[in-house]
Amino acid sequence: MGDDDGATARDEGASAMGTETHTAGQAPDGQVPDESIPRGLKPFWNKPVSELVRLDEPPIAEPAQERHRIYSFLLAAVILNYWNGNKYGEAGDYGDWRANQLLAAQPRLYKGGSYLGHNIAALAVDAEGRIIDYDFNHNDLFDSSVEHAESRLVRRVFALNQIYEPWQVDGDSPKRGRGGVPQRQEHKVFATSLTDRAERVTPRSAEKVASGYSTLLSDVTVYTSLESCAQCTGIMCLASVKEVVYLQPDDSQFLIGNIMRRTTRAQGPGFIAPRPIAGDEIGFAYFRDLAEGNRDFGRRVEHEPFYQNGVKAVKTPSVTSYLCTDNAYQNFAAASAEVNGMSLQHPDYRPDLVPSALTNQQALAMATDFLTYVKSVRNRGTSHRV
Repeated sequence: MGDDDGATARDEGASAMGTETHTAGQAPDGQVPDESIPRGLKPFWNKPVSELVRLDEPPIAEPAQERHRIYSFLLAAVILNYWNGNKYGEAGDYGDWRANQLLAAQPRLYKGGSYLGHNIAALAVDAEGRIIDYDFNHNDLFDSSVEHAESRLVRRVFALNQIYEPWQVDGDSPKRGRGGVPQRQEHKVFATSLTDRAERVTPRSAEKVASGYSTLLSDVTVYTSLESCAQCTGIMCLASVKEVVYLQPDDSQFLIGNIMRRTTRAQGPGFIAPRPIAGDEIGFAYFRDLAEGNRDFGRRVEHEPFYQNGVKAVKTPSVTSYLCTDNAYQNFAAASAEVNGMSLQHPDYRPDLVPSALTNQQALAMATDFLTYVKSVRNRGTSHRV
């Protein structure tokens, strides 16, 4: 029987049975049955993508924006402290992209040492404004594509809660902070969620029943230097992280944080993805500069290779390559300088819903303390024994 004969027989058979052929899981008219649509997607199913990615969150008040900027500038300073642009080795030709980081013309050597991971880091802050810890992307160190900063950081914070080892300690230790910030070490030392201190309970955590790890980070804010990918957004969702502030957009991630936020909120009770907060929502002036710098890199790199030697020329428009360039370095240097030179307009502000929270002035003092600590440990993202 030929192919045409077989098709005729199938058509006749379907007609004789009074049925129509259609794709499994779809209604006869080609529409997906309503019961097959995940709850979180139903409100957006027949709407444009622009509706799915548009966040319907309340605007952030200026005093709270200033608070976010303190930690954002700190994160930039942490990255600058451990800056490394030698993605393809210390020797070679990075062209004009890294001219200001050149150490020697012949052979062409660049500052930065061995490449351990991309210039991407994340910082965790608890409900009171206390800095918990930071971590870097370590893809190269572990020869893996999944060692991203946010996912590593979330795992670290869970571990720190188990071993109770904050970066600040009690007593007369030289690590004792400034700005009237009390020091302590106790079970659940950070105000991440519901704790044994009644004054630390926030409405977000109080509305849940304490259930161990599933709500442990429900009042934590993560600051990340680059917009989160699907992996990191998913891990932060499962960790119940409250919100994630990102200092640079990543067009290659398709606003996945926005999509997961909208869909998980729409599905009702359960894990909800953190609210994504773009740097320009908090007045982080370098957000647009980093975005445009990266896009300019992508437009030019095909004709101006990021790296070349006698064997290869790298022309891939990767954001991690851009984050090695002089343009990126200059933006992070300018942002990091604001940690010590920041003039606060709202020094006495603290979140209304957290009576025990630090003021913005105290938060800035803690940020400068933490930066001193980061520089002293000389360890790129593994400051605790975890």
